[in-house]
Amino acid sequence: MAEQRAPAWHAIDDAFTSYLNANASIHERWLLVQTMATAVLRRSVLGTVKVQPGWRILDIGTGFGAIPIELAAMQPIDAVGIDIDREVLWAAETIRTDVVKGGGLIADSRVTFVAGSAHALEQPDASIDLATARFLFQHLPDHATAASELARVVRTGGLVCIIDVDDGLSVSHPEPSAAYERLARAVAARQQRHGGGRQVARTLPSCLDRAGFDIQALLVIPQAAYGSSLPDDLNRKMLLERFVGMRHELVEEGLISADEFDDCLARYSAEVIHGVCTIEAHMAVVGRRR
Repeated sequence: MAEQRAPAWHAIDDAFTSYLNANASIHERWLLVQTMATAVLRRSVLGTVKVQPGWRILDIGTGFGAIPIELAAMQPIDAVGIDIDREVLWAAETIRTDVVKGGGLIADSRVTFVAGSAHALEQPDASIDLATARFLFQHLPDHATAASELARVVRTGGLVCIIDVDDGLSVSHPEPSAAYERLARAVAARQQRHGGGRQVARTLPSCLDRAGFDIQALLVIPQAAYGSSLPDDLNRKMLLERFVGMRHELVEEGLISADEFDDCLARYSAEVIHGVCTIEAHMAVVGRRR
């Protein structure tokens, strides 16, 4: 599949890159950088789902629209991406238009984006063949309601594919710096305070089971790397942009002071660490509606 769709991937990657380069001050820029950096792993998981022509697909928390766009490059489908953030949806529309111009979508595929909430989906009962969500549940305050909404809109025999994080699956040597750890703890504390968390992946199989899905597969998606951690690295830039984007909320909620945040950010952004071994993994849960 990867070789067959290589021209489509190039068109999609070009559209995302062009949008990033043309919009230096884009809203949620860190999320766009993350979306681009994780494209290969995301596509490998989507390829295992075996999407069929004509399927109706719903991507929840779609962000910049990568999953609907990439699925529409694999098969002729009708895909809808929803998100509560209208600004990223506007960006997703622009990217989708550029992908179409570049010939990245299969003929007869349809991709649309609409505002919506995971806790109150507007789709009719049993109207969806496949529902997806990536890095969403870690931010949701009510997992049970979101899973129940998935079960409501997915038809009997239809599929759900949820990808999310679990920090228990990630290690590094040497240990991350104190500056990075302080910023990461503040972010994790805010997610947990709002109902999510950085260990959400391990809870998803039982959550979906209770909602009405038979768990078909659990996929651990590993990444491993060895090398230097430098200020200009794409991953470093992504994390820095994420931290900066959350500064106001972290300080406002008393999770870190403004001075401490700025000091940690400055130290982390300037770090040069040689000989870093990192092993990270996400989990994908695939369920079938009973």
